[in-house]
Amino acid sequence: MKRSLILALTALCLGSAQAAVPLFAAKCGASLNVDTNPKGQVYMNGKVAKLIKRPDGQISANSAGAWVDITPNGGQEPRVTYTARDKSVGTCEILSFKAPDSALNTSAARAGQGQSDARTIVNCKMQPQGPMQQCNASVTREGNGSATVMVTRPDGRTRAIFFDKGRPLSADLSQADGSMHFKGSKRGDMFHIEAGNERYEFPEAVVFGG
Repeated sequence: MKRSLILALTALCLGSAQAAVPLFAAKCGASLNVDTNPKGQVYMNGKVAKLIKRPDGQISANSAGAWVDITPNGGQEPRVTYTARDKSVGTCEILSFKAPDSALNTSAARAGQGQSDARTIVNCKMQPQGPMQQCNASVTREGNGSATVMVTRPDGRTRAIFFDKGRPLSADLSQADGSMHFKGSKRGDMFHIEAGNERYEFPEAVVFGG
């Protein structure tokens, strides 16, 4: 499946429909086949995987030392990445997909489609000890402090940061990023975000508008 610069995103986990495992089958590298069923189970090479469901709706599946990260995208194909037993990483090829009956129009889903309410510049650095830089960003808002901030990193890839009612909730991290660590805090009117090894700073007006 062709890799997109704009990551396919999930809606924030505000209801059971958004947390559901999408129905799909995928080929992940040379030796890993992944498929799901209506019961919400994920099979990796025919074996039921252990699941971790994250606050932003992302689902991580683990079996026999291999990991798969599933990012639902409403009525569109999910983004599925893998980390194999030999630590090789990549994006899975979606072989089949069944869209849900309806897709909720949340900020994350709209951001995944390239829609935004505003564009801005945020402070960013790619390593904790690295220099602070400026990165282009866009924000898609639901209102009441719920929003998705999409940052374009210096390498051209994107990082999505999810907010729920003014609270930093999570980012679209995966095993391939090397760290799933996420921490969000607010000092004065500035948000400070730790997403894996990356650091971001921007004013609350980015999230709330005004």
